[in-house]
Amino acid sequence: MFYRPERTQTTCVAAIELMLGLGFATLVSTENGELHFSHIPVLVDVESGIVTRIRGHVARANEHWRSLERQREAVFVFNGPNAYVSAQWYTKECPAAPSWSYAVVHAHGTVDLLDSAGLDQVVDDLVKVNESRLPAQWSIADYSPARRAALMPHIVGFAMTVTRLEPKFNVKRHYSDADKRGAIAGLIRTGKDDARQIASLMAQTLSQEGDRPANDILGNYTKT
Repeated sequence: MFYRPERTQTTCVAAIELMLGLGFATLVSTENGELHFSHIPVLVDVESGIVTRIRGHVARANEHWRSLERQREAVFVFNGPNAYVSAQWYTKECPAAPSWSYAVVHAHGTVDLLDSAGLDQVVDDLVKVNESRLPAQWSIADYSPARRAALMPHIVGFAMTVTRLEPKFNVKRHYSDADKRGAIAGLIRTGKDDARQIASLMAQTLSQEGDRPANDILGNYTKT
């Protein structure tokens, strides 16, 4: 179970932006009462504004993939920015206590292991996506074919078909604009990257439009 008050829910667009921006998540599954965890870079496949698949690979020595062969249901946890919010940043009329703001997305689905062609594609796509974020790119085409052939047997590729997203953006959506503006200014003054990211998410909720519950809360995902 994942506790998500309505005020912490957000839009598909915001959830997808967080997932794509991170490109890294925790894969969680269970088998016979034992929890399995793997922290890995991932590809988030989006079609027509919907997350369809999450792809990646794990070490062959990691027993997690064998568990997923037997029990295919899994969850990816995308942990976004988080920051402490001091009560001193609110207006004098606000009785709120200090708290913590954060953004996270849980993606549920069913995992399938990939064949060698699928694994090759995952490796190529991971390099392409992550290199594209750098000022200059390294070309995987120039990598030694012999070295690649030696490494590939040591990893196992997978693709999870996404059936449900559960985003939680605890960014004080229900607070007044004046209180949010004070918190935004305080977060920015800390100089911390996570705090600035939380301030940006909080700023997106300013104004009457921002204070209303989102009208497109993940309606395209269904529970299986």
